[in-house]
Amino acid sequence: MAVAVRLGKSAGKTTARRWIVVVLWAFVAAAIAVRLSVMFAQPIRPGESFRGAEGYFLDFRDTVWTPGRGLLSGGNPYDPDTYLATYPWALPMSLYTPAWLTLAVPLAPLPYLFSVALFQVLSIGVAVVMLRILAKWSMPHLADFAVPLGLLWCNIWYPGRGAISVQLGSLLGVLGAVLILRSLATAKPGAGWGVALVLIKVQFGVFALAAAVGGRLRSAWRGVLWLAVASVPVVVACTIAAGGPAGFVRSVLRDLAVLSSDVAPTGLSNPVQRRFDLLGQLARWGLTEPPAWLQIAVPLLAVVAVVFVVRATRRPLTVAAGITTAMLIGFYHAPYDLLVLFVPVALGIGMAVRGELTRTADRVAVGALTLVVLHLHTVSTKLIPGFDVRLADAVDLLLVAVGLAAALVSSRCRGAR
Repeated sequence: MAVAVRLGKSAGKTTARRWIVVVLWAFVAAAIAVRLSVMFAQPIRPGESFRGAEGYFLDFRDTVWTPGRGLLSGGNPYDPDTYLATYPWALPMSLYTPAWLTLAVPLAPLPYLFSVALFQVLSIGVAVVMLRILAKWSMPHLADFAVPLGLLWCNIWYPGRGAISVQLGSLLGVLGAVLILRSLATAKPGAGWGVALVLIKVQFGVFALAAAVGGRLRSAWRGVLWLAVASVPVVVACTIAAGGPAGFVRSVLRDLAVLSSDVAPTGLSNPVQRRFDLLGQLARWGLTEPPAWLQIAVPLLAVVAVVFVVRATRRPLTVAAGITTAMLIGFYHAPYDLLVLFVPVALGIGMAVRGELTRTADRVAVGALTLVVLHLHTVSTKLIPGFDVRLADAVDLLLVAVGLAAALVSSRCRGAR
């Protein structure tokens, strides 16, 4: 993005500007081609165990294609016992919202690699839409540079690469976040769609909560209604597969118990999974069972921080930095969800270009979160002796905490409204 600032200032002539944009999109095409050629050369296929397997598209296979196939064959994907008996090589189905399975159903009947390819096209399309809306809002005069640069970075940066490769839910969540935050700041329409999109990925639901409690997006509840309507076919199918409403409720509760246990039926220990949130980091550093009060207090404090910032100010950067950082610290997240930091970073760059980034707290927030976005784990862990992935994630989490603290300070600055 910093490169986009320099390009925008230097590319005064229309012809030169167009050629620069063409070159940027050529780099994007090359990056996508390299990424997909590497991934399609060694995909993990149906029937191959994820334990110790080397291959790509695991998340797509086990959160989209396989659950969709199970549902279409009359199975209940929310019942871990029968699901794993049918697909012993798969990860246990997590409690994604039924709307997520609505996406899975049309892809599941397709041949596996063809459905993967279609999923990649869909993900790239969503990424372009997300980046375009964000760029048009945050830096309209640099949008033609910002969109290809953002997409190029998504193919280089690990969280962006993970989101665009196999985590469409994260891309949809970030797109929803952009629509919600833009509506909070400018009163433009789109909040309802934004709420529906963030709720597809449960962890991103904090945005909808902030909008509702903040009382500034009355149309937000329409998103809940749209999502509920979209989920009806899947809920009905799962209910029939479970033998009725009581059976479906029991299977959901059973799945919740599996997800909250230390060891899943497949033998995968939950605490060693790579989580980015505060409690996940504590688990990775040895605190395998955080006390109940901490499991309640951390998300609750994150919600309080979100509501506080939304009610205290209308400033887009402050609201975006406060909401995104509180969400990442307080709620279960994997590293690819760091993609949501594109929102405050883009807003900060746009303000810097216009000469509006004058507050110290805002500069601290943008600086800290930009460092997270620019941090390449594969480089830092190789160049710094003794610096492993756990330490790299801990540094990122510390920077996110700095961003949250700066957003809270900025929200209380005189003239915040």
